[in-house]
Amino acid sequence: MSSQSRVRYGRTRRWLPLACPALALVSLTSFANDANYRPPRLANGKPDLQGNWVLSDPTPLTRPPAFTTLVITAEQAKQLEQLVAAREEDRATPTEPTEYFSPRRIQPIRGEFRSSIIVEPADGQLPGTPGLKEWLANVWPATLNAMDGPEQRPSSERCVGNPASQPPNLHNPGTNLHQIVQTDDVVVFIAEWMNEARIIRLNSQHSPAAVTSWLGDSIGWWVGDTLVVETKHFTPSDPGRVAGGLNFRISPAATVHERITRVSDDELSYVFTVDDPTFYTRQWKGETHFMRTDDRILEYACHEANRSLTYILQGARVREARAQTAQQEGTGLQAPQESANGANK
Repeated sequence: MSSQSRVRYGRTRRWLPLACPALALVSLTSFANDANYRPPRLANGKPDLQGNWVLSDPTPLTRPPAFTTLVITAEQAKQLEQLVAAREEDRATPTEPTEYFSPRRIQPIRGEFRSSIIVEPADGQLPGTPGLKEWLANVWPATLNAMDGPEQRPSSERCVGNPASQPPNLHNPGTNLHQIVQTDDVVVFIAEWMNEARIIRLNSQHSPAAVTSWLGDSIGWWVGDTLVVETKHFTPSDPGRVAGGLNFRISPAATVHERITRVSDDELSYVFTVDDPTFYTRQWKGETHFMRTDDRILEYACHEANRSLTYILQGARVREARAQTAQQEGTGLQAPQESANGANK
């Protein structure tokens, strides 16, 4: 299926070209007019959040060095888009642009263009511990060179986790479609990426802390028209959330709070906080949104031990063998011979 067939946002099309200042002004006016919006209701009286939604705003999680303020102008938003595009792929050599599943335009949140998803701390940066800062400094070199086994590879390669499917939910370079289904007792938050379906139990208690998972254990409750979700007990196996410029970690000691509010027929406000003393010196907070889409969620046929992971590790073995051969030829040493059972003599 082509990317063009995926980009069908119905009434949300007005958000796509907002790098244009005039259209940005229209959007700001629309936001003001929605101040008294009242969401549709289910039979039980709760706000109806159901339907398909997309998180297509590629605003970076952390503020890039070129920006000093959270709120930026439409022209700065356009510059930020260019930074995001340069991060995703090298455009130095002219070629046909990559077709993505969703449009990549910095979108206004609460009527404002922003330089980062993080709104607290005020500097737009992760308040990391020394251990997290060391991890951040080495995460990409480690990703490129950690090839001893599948456990060292990013969770997306292993098909067990991704920022688009694990709370807090964030934009990633692939598909960002989600579906929400509600009953009186649960809210199901489905991510197309990884085929993850997070079941949020309403007015419930957390499972025992010994029971951990990639999605964590989510419970929720309503505060007015806002769904508040608390998630704990994340897996200790998570090596870090790494995808498309997103680099952060969530430990088993973390608590993630999400606040989901329908602010118009086409928009869900999404505010989250992360409280994780293992990796952060203080709580941090982010904000983005989900926009209604007419697109259907398809099966994301990815599973642990998938073919690409096998080929990645096989390629690493070939690279190592070539490097060893080059080193031996350079020193005049002979390559080790193998016996009939494969062991080196």
